[in-house]
Amino acid sequence: MIINDTKPEPSSLSSQNSANISVRSGKSPGESTNSEGHVSPQEAPKSKVVEHTAEEDVSYINSHSRELSNSDEDAREKDRLVGEKDLTGDEHGGDRSSSVSPNSEDENERGSPNSEREEDLDASEKLRENQPAKTGDVKEDEDRNESHNNMESEEQNNDDEYDHDEDEDNDDEDDDDDEEEEEEEEEPPLLKYSRITQLSKSFFTRDTISACQFHEKVFAFATHAGLLHFTEPDFTTIRTFKCHRSSITSIYTDGELFATSSIDGTVVIGSVRDSSDLLACDFKRPVHAVVLDEKYKTSKAFVSGGMAGEVILSQRNWLGNRVDVVLDKGRGPIVGIHILDDVLFWMNDAGTTFYSISSKSKLLQVPFPKDEYETRSDLYWPSVHFPETDRIIISWARHVWTFKVSLTKLTNHGNHLGSILSSAASSLRAIPDKKIEQDHYLYLPYTLAGAVFFRNDQLLCLEIPSSESDKNRSDHPHLKIIDMLTGEEIHGDEVVSKNYQNLNVNDYHLGKHIGKESTEYFMISSHDAISAHELSLLERFRWFVENGRDYEAWQVGLYAVDKKERLGAGERHINMLISVKNWEEAASVITEIFSNTDLENGDLEFNEYVIGKWGEYINVLIDNDKVNEIAPLVPVSPSLSSDVYDGILKHYLNNKQISVFSHYSHQWPRGVWRSSNFESVFEELIERNDDNALEYRRELVFLLLTENKDVKAVPHLIKMKDPRALGIIIAQKVLSMFTRQLVDIVMLPYDDSAETLNSLHIEDAQIIFKKSIELLVQGTHMLDISLIVSALSASENYRILLFLFLREASKTEPVLIAPYENEMVFLYLQFDHSNLLDFLKSKSNYDVDRAIELCAAEDKCTNELIYLWGTIGETKKALSLIIDKRNEPKVAIQFVQSSGDPELWEYLINYSLNKPDFIKELLEMRSSSGAEHADILRRVPTTLEIDGLQLSLGGITKQNFLNLNVKSGVFKIIDNETNQFAQEFLELREMGKGFEVENA
Repeated sequence: MIINDTKPEPSSLSSQNSANISVRSGKSPGESTNSEGHVSPQEAPKSKVVEHTAEEDVSYINSHSRELSNSDEDAREKDRLVGEKDLTGDEHGGDRSSSVSPNSEDENERGSPNSEREEDLDASEKLRENQPAKTGDVKEDEDRNESHNNMESEEQNNDDEYDHDEDEDNDDEDDDDDEEEEEEEEEPPLLKYSRITQLSKSFFTRDTISACQFHEKVFAFATHAGLLHFTEPDFTTIRTFKCHRSSITSIYTDGELFATSSIDGTVVIGSVRDSSDLLACDFKRPVHAVVLDEKYKTSKAFVSGGMAGEVILSQRNWLGNRVDVVLDKGRGPIVGIHILDDVLFWMNDAGTTFYSISSKSKLLQVPFPKDEYETRSDLYWPSVHFPETDRIIISWARHVWTFKVSLTKLTNHGNHLGSILSSAASSLRAIPDKKIEQDHYLYLPYTLAGAVFFRNDQLLCLEIPSSESDKNRSDHPHLKIIDMLTGEEIHGDEVVSKNYQNLNVNDYHLGKHIGKESTEYFMISSHDAISAHELSLLERFRWFVENGRDYEAWQVGLYAVDKKERLGAGERHINMLISVKNWEEAASVITEIFSNTDLENGDLEFNEYVIGKWGEYINVLIDNDKVNEIAPLVPVSPSLSSDVYDGILKHYLNNKQISVFSHYSHQWPRGVWRSSNFESVFEELIERNDDNALEYRRELVFLLLTENKDVKAVPHLIKMKDPRALGIIIAQKVLSMFTRQLVDIVMLPYDDSAETLNSLHIEDAQIIFKKSIELLVQGTHMLDISLIVSALSASENYRILLFLFLREASKTEPVLIAPYENEMVFLYLQFDHSNLLDFLKSKSNYDVDRAIELCAAEDKCTNELIYLWGTIGETKKALSLIIDKRNEPKVAIQFVQSSGDPELWEYLINYSLNKPDFIKELLEMRSSSGAEHADILRRVPTTLEIDGLQLSLGGITKQNFLNLNVKSGVFKIIDNETNQFAQEFLELREMGKGFEVENA
């Protein structure tokens, strides 16, 4: 061995750097922080670089190979049984020691290690026997083998399927306890357990498992005899070979390469699948842990540590020699080394130390807490789990930590282990680029063999309790699910494991593998291998079915089984409810189960079955008089057999629950039930004329209308005074079918009695009876109008209706209404006097004398009388009415102007000489009358006083003056133009005119 005296500068390891990290409230006991709230990393000891020649490692490999080949008879027998029968992974067979050493025969003759090496191995063997961390490596005496064999024979029938509820003692329980368990509804197990049978039984009897590793690509199992067994994640064997002489303490693999450490003081590195790629390094002392650089193929760097208490970084230099750098020492045996990205961390008596590869400095030191049990950290092997790429879970004895790795800044430093050696002599101090934060810390009242992430901030922990009767023996291991934040136990299972009494916490391993279909959890011990996984939906479905809980099975079966099997579970639950006569719940469950059965993508036969079965269950409730429970839940889409709906309606009709019948008959679509079955029933009930006749008639009308038998429903609607009859008669044009009910039909929109009709205002009546009058007007094409007039004239109460009818009919059928114009004059005078004058002016078939007589009897008919007198030539009577009754000068003057009679003007002037207002108005309008103002003024009595006469005369004078000026101007213009035209004419007349004569 060559020792290089060259020592790296202190800065190369940055042992004195202060790494800034954020520590959460979950800080573990004993963790030290500086005044600024940061954890101060402890100063690393001065490292020394030790260089080993290639021949030195080769000599170990050769000696190891010879020792393996010259081992005692028991070892050879063990290798033969394990290697040749159960665990063979070498396609070529032969001595497994040959797979360890790829060296030639000449190299095998180099000799065995020196006496110091042998003493170290002896010491390590003694240590392993005394250390409770490896009880699986005890002597294989005959009693132990006999115990294993007996246990195997007893549990042979349970290897294929494992039930965690099974108890080996199998004591009988009291009857009271049984009753209490029956009363409490059991939930399906959270985890399903099964024994792993793909591994050779030799791993649990002759040569037990000492270490294991579960990678996403490969599983690795190591034994106390130095065997290494690789399998696919489905436990298909890849290869099995012997790489150490003693117990393998740890396995590291990235899926392609592996590294193992052993108490024989060696580290073996090789390819998982290539048996020719193998390297062994001898460290002369038991090695407990090893990890490879993530770029090992190029850097050839790895870190190991063990009983020597040193964390050693090893790498091949350019000469091919191994160079060792001690990163940490003097703090007790190394019990674990792990790596995440470029963060290296190890565990020893000082606790857990995090080290940055890129900055060559310690990031965080978390001491191992002291508790009331004075737990020694070196007696327990810590378990490490990486739930995410930046998360770390460490369980160690009774303690659980969770850490978060975060990036503080980008770095250009090397981020692999080889970079530490390549810059070991650098005097520059790098700044850490990673920060380690402690998220949570838990102290648990029991000892853990491991902890992995479960789900939703929960941890799955493997507890190894001590036996209550014998503290030196163990009890059944427990898998517990705890809250990572509070430590509260959420679920716990007692796992029945083989020969658990003789094992301790370090004989158990807890692993996790996330597969394509499910996540598997593995509990490996020296004598048993058990896998667990959360129950899938299908497994939960089967569990509920097996335990007679079909409703829960139906609930979880949506995505677990096909819909036929799921429906079967639902039907069994419905049958159970019916058998115990739990009708209310049965009604609810029937609807829930069948309405949630997918019919869209099902075959026709299945859909018909579902609909038929649905109807059958509903009919069962109807037959048991549970209609009220099921009726609100009967579906309409999909629709069931019409017998289901008819049965419910008949039930309510027979029990005279008309309102409920009406509710469902109106709510359900027309197509799902047969309304024709109820028409004759309602007609019979109506004829009885009992207290419910109106309700029966109303429902009959609804049935007839839903059946599109509108005309048949009209008589019932008329009796119910339902205005819908008007719409039907208008639409169907069937007024002629109901001539005897004309008045009743017209009165449908009116809720009051007929006696109050004539008191209605004409506008209100017009709005109320708009549709009725429209119907009558339409009926003039089908009925004799005299029939309608006669019906409406039968009572004085209906005269307003007669007026509305005649007025509307006169607009569309004036010829038919002409004989009734005299009646209309009277009706206008009675109901619509404001429009009487318009009617008189627009019509001509009425008797004028009769009209004059009617209007003369009414003081309000002055305008009508004026018009009527004027129509028969009695203009002077009409003018007298205007002057005497209305006293409106302008109206009188307009009347005279419209008549065009000059004598009427003289009559107006003479008749108005004693009326100042009329004289004043005549003076202002005489310009168009033809008479002179002076003539009117001369005829006015001198004693007559006319207000504003002076202003009127002034206006007249001014107007005359303006007229005179205008006329003078016009005359002058005309005279000038006349003179001009005359002068031109004379000049043209006196002028000669030349003619062109063609030559003869």
